[in-house]
Amino acid sequence: LIEPLWVEVKDYTFASADLPPQFAGKTIVLLTDIHRGPFLSEKRVRQLVERVNALSPDLVILAGDYVYGGSKYEQSCFAALANLRAPLGSYAVLGNHDYDDDSGAAAAAAARKAGITLLRNAGVWLESQGARLRLCGVEDYQLGSPQLTPALGDANTSDFVLLVSHNPDFAGELSPGAVDLMLSGHTHGGQVTLFGLWAPFVPSKYGQKFRSGMVSTEAATVVISNGIGTIFPPIRLGARPQIVRITLTTGQNL
Repeated sequence: LIEPLWVEVKDYTFASADLPPQFAGKTIVLLTDIHRGPFLSEKRVRQLVERVNALSPDLVILAGDYVYGGSKYEQSCFAALANLRAPLGSYAVLGNHDYDDDSGAAAAAAARKAGITLLRNAGVWLESQGARLRLCGVEDYQLGSPQLTPALGDANTSDFVLLVSHNPDFAGELSPGAVDLMLSGHTHGGQVTLFGLWAPFVPSKYGQKFRSGMVSTEAATVVISNGIGTIFPPIRLGARPQIVRITLTTGQNL
């Protein structure tokens, strides 16, 4: 009952030869699975935003599942998320809990009102000092229809491509060379684990592989956050809620 309130900042460094030097040292904060609802108040979301802003990220990524218990919570969640501050902006994708009965319409409207760009099988070019990288977002793997091709746009294999997919299982659909780094949530780190090493239930067809952490696949590196909120019962064990911070650098990832 205590661990759901014990949010940690989890740091990773990701190196890529495709990353333009102008982006080296820039930081990305990943927030996912906030699950604003009966077990997580708007006040806690606002406190979360304050903590993220104190990290001074260059880019904020929101990886879905903003609510738990219905789309009626989307507006209050995004009202708090509207206060996120990052020079390169705040971008979002939908998670399975955001579809509800309206195919994500409530989340899309709330994100738009908050000034947060929602990427639904779409992408944008982020620029810094004349260089650019491709940021892509796809629909939820479980309830949506994720399509990478329109999200990639005119990006090629020499470009640095950052992909956001709520569900890490989408990594299994990627072709080598298309994506450098993928950011996901969905699994809650297992939510209840044995010593943080194994969970009796992980909502993934790959079992423990994408439970949590930085995972290398043949196609891309995937960072999976434990997320912030919970599903019922609202407890965590050995899977602390996380604000994930990723520092980009040039070179070869180890």
